[in-house]
Amino acid sequence: MKRQIQARARAHSNPAQVLEHTPIYDLDAYFKQQQKLKFARFRKNLIQTLTFCCAVLFVSPILFMGG
Repeated sequence: MKRQIQARARAHSNPAQVLEHTPIYDLDAYFKQQQKLKFARFRKNLIQTLTFCCAVLFVSPILFMGG
């Protein structure tokens, strides 16, 4: 039991596991980039949603045509 506690204590004291954040020097450019990424994500989700809706609209009549 003592051995496991020591192993965990050593794992937490490892400086390689500490995550450091990159400082933001140009806040306006950062916000522009975030807005650009947000719009790209929205556009990707919109295209995927429209593709799914079109697939459902085209496939469902074909499935129920025989019945």
